[in-house]
Amino acid sequence: MEKAGQYEDGNGAKVRTGYDRHTEQIAMAYRPNGDSSMRLMVVHDLIDDHKLPLAATVSQSGVTLSEGYGADPVRTERTLGVASVETARPLGVVDKLKAEVRFSELQRAANNFQHRPETATASRNEARPNRQEIGGTLSGESALADTLLGRLSLSAKSIWHDAERYGGPATALTTLSGFQFPGVEMWENSANVDLAWKPAPQTSVNLGLRYDYVVADATKADTSTTVGSFTSTSRQLYAMYYGNSSVSRDDHLFSVKLDGEQKLMGDSLSLTGSVGRIMRAADTIERYFALPSVNNATVAGTASRQIGNPNMAPEAHYRAEAGAALKGDDWVDYGRKRPGGDDWAASRSWRMSVSGYVDEVKDFISRDRAHGQSGVLLNDNAFIWRNVDARLAGADAEFAVNLTRHWSTRLVLSYRWGHNTSEGRALYGISPLEGNWLVDYQDTLADIGSWNAGAKLRAVAAQGRTDSDPRTGSGYDVATRGGFALFDLYGGVQFHDTVGLRLGVDNVLDKTYAEHLPANATDDANPSSVNGPGRSFYARAVATF
Repeated sequence: MEKAGQYEDGNGAKVRTGYDRHTEQIAMAYRPNGDSSMRLMVVHDLIDDHKLPLAATVSQSGVTLSEGYGADPVRTERTLGVASVETARPLGVVDKLKAEVRFSELQRAANNFQHRPETATASRNEARPNRQEIGGTLSGESALADTLLGRLSLSAKSIWHDAERYGGPATALTTLSGFQFPGVEMWENSANVDLAWKPAPQTSVNLGLRYDYVVADATKADTSTTVGSFTSTSRQLYAMYYGNSSVSRDDHLFSVKLDGEQKLMGDSLSLTGSVGRIMRAADTIERYFALPSVNNATVAGTASRQIGNPNMAPEAHYRAEAGAALKGDDWVDYGRKRPGGDDWAASRSWRMSVSGYVDEVKDFISRDRAHGQSGVLLNDNAFIWRNVDARLAGADAEFAVNLTRHWSTRLVLSYRWGHNTSEGRALYGISPLEGNWLVDYQDTLADIGSWNAGAKLRAVAAQGRTDSDPRTGSGYDVATRGGFALFDLYGGVQFHDTVGLRLGVDNVLDKTYAEHLPANATDDANPSSVNGPGRSFYARAVATF
């Protein structure tokens, strides 16, 4: 059970937030013999009265936009069920067989009046999303040779996604004014072939082949909606922006990936690499959002529209990755070293790693605004989705060392880069350079447990490459702002591996900061940059029985 309320940022200003949440889970397993098992898991999650920062009208590069969260998800209920059967007893040519069935359902109510009494009656609106998924997977493994293992997996999933919006500016709350998801039906079917080859004890090579067949349709595309004086259907909105009134599409996706690992110097040095073509079809949001606005005449009015694109091509990622990791002779894990060698200056309990990737994307599914681009008929600043080509890249580095049996430290660096190559501008939603440095101490607590204490310094650079201008791009990124650094302290005790207590202070120096990528708990097109919590104290306890 969780209960959260508003908090203060580093300036002492209150940030509107909060929710009540409780989650239940039950899991069961039956093992009739040593080779077979049956499992069942059910999870129920309920979030009530989720309050989000209020929306505000802002001028972004001279364009008037509504920035922030236009509604609160006042009730979100999720249910997940998973059942599986697995056996390792040979069945003909199959050495191992597993079958799994999954079901999930989400129901939500979001409105702008239950916790916002200041909302005028004529502007009240409510959305009622409902999503159901049911699917299954059947996979079998076989030893094709002494050094070659094969796996075949077949899966199918059915998705039903419906979300109606009622009310809005100059529209009665009983009037259907738009669809987030107009009765979306999707089938996702796939077949995977995976081969794992180990030609030598220190060499492994894996090949994966995948075929996906995705079918999508909007069963309520011809249902009429009215907001203010503007009446339309989802099909008509799609045709207004993309010139195509079709709402059904079949996609055939072919993916292949080859990766390998080579260990050298015993197992001290590990070299990894992979190349592949990975495809992804558009999801229900990207295809079918159909939210018109009350104002059909001005850019300021249509900027609040969100119009999906049912006929986008699937993404094709041409991705290459490489990495290397080197460790000392006494390394076991972070905070764990082999006995002896407590001379911190000569510690051999260390590990360093570097990795990077380059991803060329054909038909990247981009969130954008209507500027009359190729394939877009209108120039009214509405939020749309379209295909572009893009390039993504990133790099990670880590160095960790156990200086003694008690002291450990770790430094992690991460960098991401993205570019819309079709139009020569930065991609939105790219995290800035970030570094995290940890120093930890741990020791035994007589013979009844252990204790630990530590500190963390997180430094985030400013993101200078943004898609923040709605006149030429999406404006989805917040404008460039400075980086920040946060200092945290924490510690804990554990008794007999059954009871634990953890205490901490986050943002010790009470800094005012905001993440470059704001958390988006709803489907708002233009979430605002929200300041994070100031100095925060916490205590957590856990008991295992």
